[in-house]
Amino acid sequence: MKYKYARTDTELQVESTDYIAHARPYIRITEWGVDAVGADIEQLGLSGSPTKVKEIDNVILQSKEAKHLSASDKDIESLVKELLESHTIG
Repeated sequence: MKYKYARTDTELQVESTDYIAHARPYIRITEWGVDAVGADIEQLGLSGSPTKVKEIDNVILQSKEAKHLSASDKDIESLVKELLESHTIG
């Protein structure tokens, strides 16, 4: 529970009402930026992680059967029993 209210400096700027993290500097989380870690800007963001789509499949689900139930307790109970027996739920 000691670090429950730990925040970064960026979060503290947004959450100006977070008095706990302001009063306790030992729970501040150090933020590292691009300069601190010496990262190459070309390898960051969208240019650094391109996604290549190989193939797109369109899947259309069609129902083979349908059940129409009323809101009665009997119909709901029978549906739950059926789902339990088929191991769909439970």
